[in-house]
Amino acid sequence: MENISVFLDTDVLINWLAKEVDPNTGEELWRAPLRILKEIEVGELSGFTSIINLMEIIFVLRRKKRWKDEKIISTIGRIREIPNFSVLIPTEADMISAYSIQTVFALDPFNSIYYSMSRKRIDYIISRDSDFISIVNSTEKKLVAFTPEKFLKDVMKKS
Repeated sequence: MENISVFLDTDVLINWLAKEVDPNTGEELWRAPLRILKEIEVGELSGFTSIINLMEIIFVLRRKKRWKDEKIISTIGRIREIPNFSVLIPTEADMISAYSIQTVFALDPFNSIYYSMSRKRIDYIISRDSDFISIVNSTEKKLVAFTPEKFLKDVMKKS
């Protein structure tokens, strides 16, 4: 299998870190992200996120999950130590592209940046944001954005 590159959105990483469960269905939202991260660890996938995602994770863990700073810092360290997983820093060109994307599509600033960073360098975006997934797939005119479960079912099964 050729090495597939994936960009993991904030929500997917938080699902894994906080072992989140859907309160309505009982679905363990962290299981599929964990399987994807294991594929990254063994080199079957190349994983990416951005420094902005890490900042967003810190915010969510601190404010919404009420984690202590020491736990947050050690958790961010765990993310950065995953083999075959890189943290991207947006370039000036990424930011200009994100601005252009946001003027055309109904994306928030964060997703505009993630999309601009992923567009030419990464094969797939993995997110739980259905609007983000829909806009990316519509714009690209092909399926490149998936939920973690759909990615495992539709992409990894074919590989």
